[in-house]
Amino acid sequence: MNNDLKNINMVILCGGRGSRMGKLTKKIPKPMIKVGKLSIIEHKIKYYKSQGVEKFIFCLGYKASVLKKFLQKKNKESVFSDSGASPGILKRIYNAKKYLNENTIISYGDTLAKINFKDLIKQHKISKCLITLVAAPIKNPFGLVNWDKKGKAINFKEKPILNHFVGYAVITPKFFNKISNKIVNLPDGKGMIEAINFLIKKRRVNIYKFNDLQVTINSPDELKNAKLNYNKYFTINE
Repeated sequence: MNNDLKNINMVILCGGRGSRMGKLTKKIPKPMIKVGKLSIIEHKIKYYKSQGVEKFIFCLGYKASVLKKFLQKKNKESVFSDSGASPGILKRIYNAKKYLNENTIISYGDTLAKINFKDLIKQHKISKCLITLVAAPIKNPFGLVNWDKKGKAINFKEKPILNHFVGYAVITPKFFNKISNKIVNLPDGKGMIEAINFLIKKRRVNIYKFNDLQVTINSPDELKNAKLNYNKYFTINE
């Protein structure tokens, strides 16, 4: 296979506590939870390799030693960046910035989407932006109402189509040149949100529209759904 993606660095964020998973993450980190015969992280690596991605950087935190030992057996050439359990998402990426190049994809550790990475990188380069977010449409199951300060309705939308971030992005090394340390050090996902909103004002955020299979596992209910439908999400057409 002609590998056009061999120079891509895939940064996988897998340091969160996964507290919403309850007892399932008491002894292991969320990426090690099984969906079918493989763990979430194994499904991700398998799909990435099917597209030709060879370089993986794992941003560790919660249960870092457990996940590192597990991954070293599965992928001996893995690179690890351990920030501990406390830092937010943006800080974890920042701590791994020495591995960033012009073809770096950021992937959340609990999300799998069948993205064409070659096209994603191509569109990111064309945009000349500092970051490209992968976004997908989602139908809101409720009618949405907005009103003014006097309690008078100003609009009503019945089950509108919204766009949501699916946990994938392309980032360039210059990204952190524009972001203050104060933003970088914000907890949880707040730093990422602040950084993106700051760059949106600068017109430096690109959107890659995605409308294919995806699954995110944040809760026991989402895990149950993934187990029921994992063949649809995880089977790779080679």
